[in-house]
Amino acid sequence: MKTLPKPSPAGTLGVPSLTFRAYTIKELGCLYFPQKTAIGASRSLRALISHDPVLLSELRAQGYRPRAHYLPPAAVQVLLEHLGTPMEFYEILRQS
Repeated sequence: MKTLPKPSPAGTLGVPSLTFRAYTIKELGCLYFPQKTAIGASRSLRALISHDPVLLSELRAQGYRPRAHYLPPAAVQVLLEHLGTPMEFYEILRQS
């Protein structure tokens, strides 16, 4: 199981690292999709979650609901396991 990273060079790329706490979907969307607006980023994150049945089922087991505004820390941990850190995810998106 991946653990939340400590503050690191992620901030040097404009993609800050995560701390262990609850996040709004909008906050996480902006971390994972920094090139988009806040609304576009949250929509992209919700679409990513809804199109991955394994991720969706694991998030639901941690209390995620499709209309929820917040993800509890346990659900953020599941997201990290599937997507990697925002920095890792951003690097993959940049290369594609």
